[in-house]
Amino acid sequence: MNESLKIFQCLSEDSKNIFSLIQKKGPLTKNKLLLMTKIKLTSLNRFMQPLEEQGLVVEVGTGASTGGRKPVLYDVNPSRFYLVGLDISRTYTQVIITNLKMEILDRRRFLMQECFTPVKTVKTISTTLKEMLKALLIDTSMLLGVGLGTIGPLDRAEGVILNPKNFPAKGWHHTWIKRFLEQELALPVMIDNGANTAAVAELLFGSGRNLSNIAYFNCGIGIRTGVISSGTIVRTINDAEDAFGHMVIDVDGEQCSCGNYGCIERYSSIPSIVQKYGSAVKKGRFSAVSKPLQEINYMDICDAAEQKAELAREIITDAAAIFGAGLANYMNLLNPDLIVLSGPLIKHSPLFYQVCTRIALKKYYLKEEGKVIFSRGGHFKDSAIAVGAAAMVIESYLNSTVLG
Repeated sequence: MNESLKIFQCLSEDSKNIFSLIQKKGPLTKNKLLLMTKIKLTSLNRFMQPLEEQGLVVEVGTGASTGGRKPVLYDVNPSRFYLVGLDISRTYTQVIITNLKMEILDRRRFLMQECFTPVKTVKTISTTLKEMLKALLIDTSMLLGVGLGTIGPLDRAEGVILNPKNFPAKGWHHTWIKRFLEQELALPVMIDNGANTAAVAELLFGSGRNLSNIAYFNCGIGIRTGVISSGTIVRTINDAEDAFGHMVIDVDGEQCSCGNYGCIERYSSIPSIVQKYGSAVKKGRFSAVSKPLQEINYMDICDAAEQKAELAREIITDAAAIFGAGLANYMNLLNPDLIVLSGPLIKHSPLFYQVCTRIALKKYYLKEEGKVIFSRGGHFKDSAIAVGAAAMVIESYLNSTVLG
């Protein structure tokens, strides 16, 4: 077993709780910790002793004086141990290294082209990680583990990606990704769907701090959803992340890829937007995009919509309105404190974000009482999935209830 892992395993639950508080709320004085935990000073000193002896928590300065000596501030040591976060999606793979404060020290990304089978992807991750560690002068013994946020559905217990759709490369059906990564990297690996890991990142370290009910939506080729209710991940069957996308919004609607009719994803995903734009042009509508029809992608349509092009604006607005109605249904059921909207469609289309949030708030039946906050991209933007995956590793060592 990695020696660094033994350090955490030997900590008492009380010491882990103190570490978690300092990690998420620090820097903190002992007086602040006493107020937060309601324990005695002698107990606090006893719980903090192993944290200081192992270099997990260090003095970082002094706080404001309330009359007398200035109190010492304690925070997590940013250079004692490190975490690796991975985000494997249909279009890219991202590798990050963070310290235990979940600060990103380096990040690299490569595109998932047709040649990126599971084997090639894992090999490229390994090569990329070695380059990053060398540049940062970090030895592998200082890594606590690897977290992976990826697309579902998953067998999370076994670490298997089951039958994902739309990967550009072949070979991703029933992929033992956890095993492949552990064999290649010689590190423990945790796996969850990427929307869940992004929600964890935003709840614990991002725009959802101090909240307990948040939802994360990644709008792209599909619609990926991660939900945390009462501080715990809400898990779906097979840890799938597309349940929201297959909510029926029109019982007499168009057929979705899942076989059902009228799903949100059939109208509000990138493939649907591109398809509807192409169909309209073929029927004689004017295209403001100066490309052959077969080369027009969603970014072209988003850009045209921002330039007030009529057809592009109509397509984006219709897709966003349907997505917004679905959001309202979700809000009416679960009443979240925060909704983070992210992903390539949100990133490239301010119009989509504006319309869907306006519709959602308009149709939200608790609009007078409720105070749902929307965030475009969240705190971590494109790195949320990878940061949350890294956070998932340390949270597992702390026996966090967030992971469920």
